[in-house]
Amino acid sequence: MPLPRKKDDGSNGAPVLNILRARVRLVGVEEYTEPFTVTRKSDSATFTLDPQFKCTVEVVDDSEDGSDNGTKFFESFKYKKATPRASLNDSGKVVVDKEAPESWENKENSKLGMLTKVVKPLYFEDDSISELSAEDLEGFEFICQVKPKRNPETGKVLGSTIDWESMKPLPTKEKVVAAAVEEDEDFSDIPF
Repeated sequence: MPLPRKKDDGSNGAPVLNILRARVRLVGVEEYTEPFTVTRKSDSATFTLDPQFKCTVEVVDDSEDGSDNGTKFFESFKYKKATPRASLNDSGKVVVDKEAPESWENKENSKLGMLTKVVKPLYFEDDSISELSAEDLEGFEFICQVKPKRNPETGKVLGSTIDWESMKPLPTKEKVVAAAVEEDEDFSDIPF
C-alpha cells in the first residue's frame, strides 16, 4: 500500500500568503536602535541582527473572500548602515574614514523608508517631523501586497513578507466620500 502524499510548501510552519491588495495592521512593535543578538531555539545558534523595527503583521482585510483575514506573520523593517564619510586628501585622492564608528539610518529608498513615508508622508523633506517610533507604528494600518518570503540563496519559502514597493496609506475619508458621490450620479441621460 502506498504512503499518503503531502504537498510541502517548503515553509517552516509560518503562513504563506499571496495577497495582491491587503489591508494590514502592525502589532507588537519593538524598536532596536543598535545591532542585537538572537538565539535560535532549535539549535541554540546565535546571530547578530541589524537595528530594526520587529513586529507582527495582521491581515485585516484580504480584499477577496476573507479567508486570510486575521492571519498573522512576523516582519522586520531594518535600518541601513550609514555610508562612511569620505574626503579628499592633500594629493586629491578620496579617503574613507575607516575609524568612524558604525552608524545606522532610516534611508528613504528602503522598506523602512517606504513605511516611514506612509506613516509620516513628508518625513524625508521636513526635518521638523519627529523621528519614527514604535508608538507611531503600533496599531498602524495600511494597504500593501503580501507575498511569499523566500531565502535569497536557496529560494526556499520561509513564510510571508510585505512587498515594500506596494505600501500605501489607507484612503482618507474625503476620497471615500468623493467616490461614493460619484457612484450616486445619474448617467441615464448619456446616449448609448
